[in-house]
Amino acid sequence: MDKKRTDEIDQFLKQVEREFKPEHIILFGSRAGEDYLEQSDYDIIVVSEMFEGIHFLNRMTMLYELWDYDFDLDILAYTPDEFEEKKKEIGIVSEAVKEGIELAKT
Repeated sequence: MDKKRTDEIDQFLKQVEREFKPEHIILFGSRAGEDYLEQSDYDIIVVSEMFEGIHFLNRMTMLYELWDYDFDLDILAYTPDEFEEKKKEIGIVSEAVKEGIELAKT
């Protein structure tokens, strides 16, 4: 990953931490490994108690509003309870927990 993108991701993560005080931020998908392409998007899961009572799609909209960069982001936003349930299922979240990189954890 080039330095500019690394700095931009760090800046975004700091904003997310400030706004949502997440318990977890997980990078998953190709960017979590070494087989990504320069144009590969960033796949991120954010887990925060602050999402409680907010519709799933609205959570993502709130996070996308912090994203002002010229490369793609796919984001999933869960409450801690939802995250714990999703980890037990076969799917994106359980795979992200196994294969992803924990970028922030409280």
